[in-house]
Amino acid sequence: MRFLLFTYYAPMGAMGEIAPGERRMAFSRPARSAVLGLVGAALGLRRDDPAHADLERGLGYAVRTDCPGRPFTDYHTAQTPQQRRGRAFDTRRDELAADTLNTILSVREWRTDALYTIALWERARAAIGLDAIAVVLAHPRFVLYGGRKAGPLGLPLAPRLVDVDPMPAEQQQIIDRLLRRMRPRGSGGSTEIAFDLDAEVAAEAERVETRRDAIAARARFQFGERREGVVSLGSGNE
Repeated sequence: MRFLLFTYYAPMGAMGEIAPGERRMAFSRPARSAVLGLVGAALGLRRDDPAHADLERGLGYAVRTDCPGRPFTDYHTAQTPQQRRGRAFDTRRDELAADTLNTILSVREWRTDALYTIALWERARAAIGLDAIAVVLAHPRFVLYGGRKAGPLGLPLAPRLVDVDPMPAEQQQIIDRLLRRMRPRGSGGSTEIAFDLDAEVAAEAERVETRRDAIAARARFQFGERREGVVSLGSGNE
């Protein structure tokens, strides 16, 4: 089985959770929807492109937290145009040129110097393969950023394809071998990997978390629940 690994680092980034109202808190690791959105941007997909659904159906996801970074909050003010049915704005310049502007206030959480390693794999119904994704991650079509446009990535994604050969009829070993390949060397600190609970890479998790970051309708910012397994890798000195 093949996996695509790449580096995810932003000097200042946001891993948003459910964010109703004025408080926009962040999670301690990137959401699946955020990473698939990053892949979609690299492919040149706009938000209303139906291919986002292909990414959701066709890719499995795991993330290793190499460094959780440090959180901080920002008291945020912004001007937004009055919403009117049938009217859309393509750029921030278009928004600020509107005849009526409102001011919104919010508290937004960020993380500084957070570093992650992402792993993707193809599910049986994958429409966009890992080879194509690896190419565009190295040469993205849209600018990539860490959750918000004010948080550009600080390192190249450096995509790389790896092969993990399971023993016959022992799919449990696929994810176990992937975890060993993702284990950081010489870090000296503990780290965690969170992964999709997929049939393709079934594995035993130390705990299971439910997150609302499965893409339901990208254009409308609608997301469904997803079960995620979490394992600890200990000291990372192997």
